[in-house]
Amino acid sequence: MKTKTFLLGSLILSTVLYSQVGINTVNPQGVFNIDSAKDNPTTGIPSATQQANDVVVTAAGNMGIGITAPTNKLHIIGANPLRLQGVTTGNINVDQLLAVDSNGVVKNIGTLNFLSIPTPAIFRLNSGITDFLSTEGAGGSQVVPMTLVKNSIPNLTYDAASSTINFPSGTYQMTFVYEGVHVAPGCTISSYFIDFPLNLTGTRIHSTASHVEGGVSSHGGSITYATTVPAGTGWQIHLGRGQSGNCSGPGMILAGESTQLLIFRIGD
Repeated sequence: MKTKTFLLGSLILSTVLYSQVGINTVNPQGVFNIDSAKDNPTTGIPSATQQANDVVVTAAGNMGIGITAPTNKLHIIGANPLRLQGVTTGNINVDQLLAVDSNGVVKNIGTLNFLSIPTPAIFRLNSGITDFLSTEGAGGSQVVPMTLVKNSIPNLTYDAASSTINFPSGTYQMTFVYEGVHVAPGCTISSYFIDFPLNLTGTRIHSTASHVEGGVSSHGGSITYATTVPAGTGWQIHLGRGQSGNCSGPGMILAGESTQLLIFRIGD
């Protein structure tokens, strides 16, 4: 009993005098130090190998795991030192991203929108349309009934019945890729346009291509535009007949599968 009383008294006295507590060590490196392997030296600073199994709290309130002189509020040294289980799915529009600098310090680098990492939506015309635009003159357009292939843009929706895309607010790059065949006599220059959405209105972008006459007149092209739209913008997929071509009447085939619409959201 006297021995136990003496040891308890020594521990209390040591704590009062030095404000340090060591577990498995008589040489605590901070206010509180656990030497899990009990391999620290009785004097001096433990080696890196000896520190690897230590937990330390310093007078500055820093906590070190695997290091006895932590420089941050939580400083961990070890292979794969951090594991988080049960983390829930966040909101890419508002939640902050984390990055690690060259010193291993975790920092906030903003949202995905701030980084402007493109997120895609892909639409495709699955079956070709014969006599496409045959009833439309220059400036007329026709709905292209595409199928949604992939959508990684949060809150973007597609009404396949009306071929209408509803956009969340943001900045977008849109590319319409088409493949056509003309068999009408004298048709050697094909002109198309897309009325892209822009803010609360729209803007027209043309594409004109020359080709041979007749059944071997396969030709293709793409129309690309970068735009900004407010939330709730609805846009129906149309392809129109431009004014610089010499094709009219029946005979136009809009090719399936090779006619596509690619949309990339590139930020706010």
